[in-house]
Amino acid sequence: MIAALILGTYALAVALFAPALLDRFWPSDRAPRLTVLLLQILSCSFLAAAVGAGLALALMLVEGVSELSPALDRCADALPIGEHSSVGTWVGKVGLVSAAALSLRILYCLFVTFGKAQLRRRAHTRVLRVLATRDERLGVLVLDHPAPACYCLPGEIVITTGALSRLSATQLEAVLLHERAHVAGRHHLVVSLASAVGRTVPHVRLLTYAERETRRLIELIADDAAVARTGAPAVAAALAVIGTGHAPDRDPIAEPPGTVTPDSALGVDSSPTLRRVRRLLRLDRALTGRARALSLTAAVFVIALPITLLGVSGASLISHCPPDTDDHDARRPSTSVTVVTVDAGATGAVLARRR
Repeated sequence: MIAALILGTYALAVALFAPALLDRFWPSDRAPRLTVLLLQILSCSFLAAAVGAGLALALMLVEGVSELSPALDRCADALPIGEHSSVGTWVGKVGLVSAAALSLRILYCLFVTFGKAQLRRRAHTRVLRVLATRDERLGVLVLDHPAPACYCLPGEIVITTGALSRLSATQLEAVLLHERAHVAGRHHLVVSLASAVGRTVPHVRLLTYAERETRRLIELIADDAAVARTGAPAVAAALAVIGTGHAPDRDPIAEPPGTVTPDSALGVDSSPTLRRVRRLLRLDRALTGRARALSLTAAVFVIALPITLLGVSGASLISHCPPDTDDHDARRPSTSVTVVTVDAGATGAVLARRR
């Protein structure tokens, strides 16, 4: 019961408060890779805590717990509602069914999400084999289409003729580096995992928030990989071309990093793209050493918290278990029997002498 209460409280607190706290205090845009890891940990720990709470109820309250461990059986007997209570049995069954249902739901969502994504990618690849041509120099598939676009499939990058005609050499390199970062990081698996977890329990803000932020932050991670090779202005200019379909009136490459370019000059109408461009042109987009250390410490704390709670709940449960009185009582008759046997022998010897 204690373990179920602690795990349930943790799951509820994470689901209710984590998104707001991350939005207000966590530097997501400045540490996108660490934030994606943190979101995955929070989402998975929420589901694990929910399943664990149900299993804890089932373990402590359903009949047959003595077959697993006598110590657990003694703990269950000490509870106000134990396995011999109709209320306790009912609560235990509800916990077992809830844990089993949620576990099956998680497996189902993982299977369906990854399976559908794989089928879509295979179908898209078959279409590209017919419509696209390979550019051996760039190592990409070129699709004849006027709209500037570039995207990746696992192991493959696709770019349109519209993008090739509008991007400069430096901008093209930035775009390709961005997509290669997606391929190398296997970001499609990260997004699929976030999508699957987000579908398990609908309308839980933590899970929907984690899925949405993961999709956004994956793009920032790829942006940073491209910036490391070509510089922030080149990536920002390429984003403006890809995001709007035409080259900007002013080239951010000609401006030093940190210069805020007006929205109209960039020609960016999409707010996600505009947010990415503004981030790239900021001097403080990366964390300082001290801020990174604090962020890593906070992430480690979040990882250790559910494990610590589970350990503390288990230790508290064991410490409150009554002693094994059955074994203690069982040893006492054996001693008395031995004494009786010795006394009987001595009595027989005395009687024999008297005769």
